[in-house]
Amino acid sequence: MPELLTLPLRRLPASLLNGLTIGAGLLLLTAGIFPTWGASAAIAASSGYGATSVADVVCPPRGKALAMLFAVLGVTLVTALVHLAHGQAWATAAVVLGVTFAALLWSAWGKRGLPQSFAMILTLIFQMAAARAGSSEPAAQIAHVAWVAVGAVAMAGWAVLTNRWLAPRFRVLALADSLHNLSRMVRTQAAWTRDRATPDASRSAQRDLLALIRQQAALADVFQSARDLIYDGAAEAADPQRRRQVDTLIHVINLRDVILACQLDIDELHPAPATRSALLKVAGFLSWQADQVATWSTCLRLGLPVPHAPAPPVLLAPDDDRPLQSLARRAHHLRAHGEALRTALLGDLPGPHPQAEGLRSLISPTGWSLAPLRRQLNWRAPTLRYALRATLAMACALALSRVLPWHSHPHWLLLTVAVVMRGNLEQTLARRDARIVGTIVGCALGFALLALHPGFAARFGVLALSMAVAHAYVVRDYRVTTTAAAVMALVQANLFAASGHPVWQDVAERLADTLIGAAIAWGFSYVLPAWEKGQLPGLVRHLRHAMGRYGHHVLQWQESASPLSERTQTRREVYDAIWLLAQALQRTAREPGYAGSWSPQLEALLIRSHRLIGLLAVVRIVLIHRREDLHTPTAMAAVQLGRERLRACLADADVPPPEKSPDMPIPEVLDTGSMQGLPAPHGDPTPWLAHRLTQIEQEARAWAQAAHEIEQRR
Repeated sequence: MPELLTLPLRRLPASLLNGLTIGAGLLLLTAGIFPTWGASAAIAASSGYGATSVADVVCPPRGKALAMLFAVLGVTLVTALVHLAHGQAWATAAVVLGVTFAALLWSAWGKRGLPQSFAMILTLIFQMAAARAGSSEPAAQIAHVAWVAVGAVAMAGWAVLTNRWLAPRFRVLALADSLHNLSRMVRTQAAWTRDRATPDASRSAQRDLLALIRQQAALADVFQSARDLIYDGAAEAADPQRRRQVDTLIHVINLRDVILACQLDIDELHPAPATRSALLKVAGFLSWQADQVATWSTCLRLGLPVPHAPAPPVLLAPDDDRPLQSLARRAHHLRAHGEALRTALLGDLPGPHPQAEGLRSLISPTGWSLAPLRRQLNWRAPTLRYALRATLAMACALALSRVLPWHSHPHWLLLTVAVVMRGNLEQTLARRDARIVGTIVGCALGFALLALHPGFAARFGVLALSMAVAHAYVVRDYRVTTTAAAVMALVQANLFAASGHPVWQDVAERLADTLIGAAIAWGFSYVLPAWEKGQLPGLVRHLRHAMGRYGHHVLQWQESASPLSERTQTRREVYDAIWLLAQALQRTAREPGYAGSWSPQLEALLIRSHRLIGLLAVVRIVLIHRREDLHTPTAMAAVQLGRERLRACLADADVPPPEKSPDMPIPEVLDTGSMQGLPAPHGDPTPWLAHRLTQIEQEARAWAQAAHEIEQRR
């Protein structure tokens, strides 16, 4: 691809680039159908195209065709059902409620199932509007369904083609986004480190640390999206650039662990003048590193050469301050990893040939097994409750639409309910606010546009542009999506099914339906709720198992005892679980008081998890980079003992870790319990290793206790 991209296009994010291809496809489809088959055929095909386009998201080519096939089948089936039931109130109600319930069950497959869900909902809304405006003759209805299917198939084919064409660009953008988000995290950590140097830092220490943890946890989703795009097919590809991209992403993800290790011990330092001065220097170094990573991201996105890095700030620690010396050494490791990342970006030679099985294990599944759906088919499952709750809300909206004094666009009320109500209260409230704000802005823009009385071609162009923008920003900023959707709705009402009354009446109806629909969705969020307290024990158990497996793989003396692919997989599971817990903490803050406050327990567990994986990262650095300096018999025994004690601590909060294994030698170098009594960090690392292993055991005990409090609470 891609040499055709000009500099302005290179600045576009992947979602907007994908949205523009969708808008361009709509224009091509309309231009191909309208001259020969007329406006009604073009309108029907565009509705099928628009609904199916919801399933066209940025993803690897593998699995794209199957996902689009499901969307085509869903759009065509819902269209046929709506027109079959048209004119029969009870049949229409049954179709609306049945489609809503079935569509929302797609959310059982998580993030990749949501586009399928909304494609069916959007088809339901579009075709209810088309049925009201179209002919009731069977032949006309059959022709309409056929043209909708043509538009859906055209969208699916266009999506597969453009996805393959844009795949190289999507991979570059995924890598650039990973670097960009990593630079933001390092910048936040620099600010956090700088704040620790202030005299009153203790007042906001936990709040600031939690904000940092949330940002670090959010990287899990960014990195996973990059893995899906970059690892897919990389092992089989002959292109050296693909291998370099894999190597670069691995360096980016490893750099996160080193950055995490640079946070250890900072919140335990004594507030002496020398300490504050050293922390300010560390903060300056982190800011410098963040600037470098941000520069690399920009160069990669725009296709520019990576510039030479300026000299980093000098980090010096007092000779008699072991914690500060340790921190300075970890910053040195961070600089070395940063240089390795820069070398990978500059590399003219291909990276090491990746193992196919190892890469496949890190990619999100693309199959559609029924197992996720079966797990949600029980009374307490969040997905089933969400589907039932939304179906009841749609039933209320459908009944209300038949008694309201305006009847031109009853489907607008249903659409608002469907898009505002989410699976949890926190997302519903965010959607409610964004929907109202975006609708107000969009109605103002749509009214101003239609007041100019644009021609048919101009209105279709606005429709295509609105669809592209709405699709591009649905995840980035839903207010923009809602603004574009409001413009698109008003243009559609004027273009496809002119109501015969002034545009301002359509605007008033759109605003009223939005306010009423948002209120209905908000109110029904308290019906059959699935509060976070019901999901927390399972999330904690998942994190416990993931943390135990990750610790087992990290605390291995021999590299062969822990394959890289398995260690990477368990690390990803830990970060994913922490991300889910961070999201749960955010959601519980918006839940009503009677749902119970879990914030203190969740905050404690997140902080403990953060420290534990940071300690494991430090130990891993020692075992990889300073293995030759360790006293082998002592270090080997200490690592084995540490692994057993970590396993015992994470097995159950009430099980004390063993003092020693009968067949395990006692390490000759024991931890003194104080960093100040350790040798200089550049000397023998064995006492430092023993100290970190002791810290891991202590932190694992505290982690297990925090997890036990959540698992046992009802």
